[in-house]
Amino acid sequence: MEASVKYFRAEVRRMSFRDAEEDLRVQGVKHYALLPVPSRSFDASKLNRAVYSYVSSSNMAVGLAAVDPAKEPGEHMGEALKMGLKGLKLHPNLQFVYPNDSRLKPVYEAIDEVGGVVLVHTGTSGIGGGLRGGGGFKLDYSRPIWVDEVAAEYPNASFILAHFGWPWVSEAIAISLQKANVYLDLSGWSPKYIPQEVWSYTNTLLQDRVLAGSDYPFIKPRRWLEEFAKVPLKDDVREKVLHLNAEKLFKP
Repeated sequence: MEASVKYFRAEVRRMSFRDAEEDLRVQGVKHYALLPVPSRSFDASKLNRAVYSYVSSSNMAVGLAAVDPAKEPGEHMGEALKMGLKGLKLHPNLQFVYPNDSRLKPVYEAIDEVGGVVLVHTGTSGIGGGLRGGGGFKLDYSRPIWVDEVAAEYPNASFILAHFGWPWVSEAIAISLQKANVYLDLSGWSPKYIPQEVWSYTNTLLQDRVLAGSDYPFIKPRRWLEEFAKVPLKDDVREKVLHLNAEKLFKP
């Protein structure tokens, strides 16, 4: 956590789900996704129940689940979907797993069956950022290209390439252009630092598959929205990125 805070130059304090949601609301957020951040060893069922217990009582949040590839991931994913969670949050760097790992097949099958969402951390990571050896976390796990294979095999699932895969930006864009079930998300970056290549495709060919996001609490939504307002996008595209694309993706 200390390394991540330093990496983002952020002020982060621990708070309850309820306090965090109120903080988001006053910053202009109407809906958000509550994402578990899995580690190499954790109780997936317990973590997923904690996420669901909160989002089921919230009129702002949708929830995603986590799985441990080594411990009955398909069963845990099935349980999470039955509870009402919308899909999976996978963090390849932290979990030391490639998105196309065969152990995840039953997970993708369950999500594909219901048309759910798979949000995959792609690109570099603030977790371990600046530490010697990067804290032991390896970036290759999070190359966007490893999502390409599973996006092809499970066309009814929607795959979100979180953080647009930087530094493999062109790779992420190419996959999104080629596969209509692949999306880019803009979280983890202040809009003024997002590469122009991303904005060019957002304003044109990928306008229906780009999603706003802040990466709260490391980047505050208020700051993100203020900077996003200065990006030269078409008005209808701006609305798609801010909420319309997400509304279609996370439809009831």
